[in-house]
Amino acid sequence: MFYTILDDLILYQLLSFFKKYSNYELKLHNYFYEKTQIDPTYITVVRIEDVEFIFFFIDKESYLEARTYSDSIKKEFRRRSYYSKQNNKKVSIIRADSVLIHQIFNFFPDIDIYDIQIESNESLGLYEILILFLKDLNLYHIAVGRNGGYIKAINALFEKYIYFENRNTPVKIKCRVIS
Repeated sequence: MFYTILDDLILYQLLSFFKKYSNYELKLHNYFYEKTQIDPTYITVVRIEDVEFIFFFIDKESYLEARTYSDSIKKEFRRRSYYSKQNNKKVSIIRADSVLIHQIFNFFPDIDIYDIQIESNESLGLYEILILFLKDLNLYHIAVGRNGGYIKAINALFEKYIYFENRNTPVKIKCRVIS
């Protein structure tokens, strides 16, 4: 894959996060801080179909420490949703970064990404960032999520909550398996 200057301009553009919290997100912020003693950089909740994706964005210095709490936080949310008869919350602890390509890799921290390609979609007026995986369908399914929920949540983040320095470059992220 040959990269062009346009690819670099898209992949290395700066990001900023929309930081207006709802009451629910403030409660999540307080919960996370009480549990970990780490102040999250940003929290957002994205609802895709009947699943609520909760993203805790953590700065680089505190990320590894925050990841040690990941399992206990997920178990606690599962336990809470069991008692309320709703098992529809997915919790992710993500390293926050201000560069697009780094943030994309941070959304998939435990997965081997083979390549990233950019395609221009003239009909939609946006760039599609294709994340390519080798023919290991387990990795693909982890990246996409059940019924495509995780990748839909990431695209919703980019549409509503993450802003680009160059506002003329909307993106959509897709995952694809190659052989």
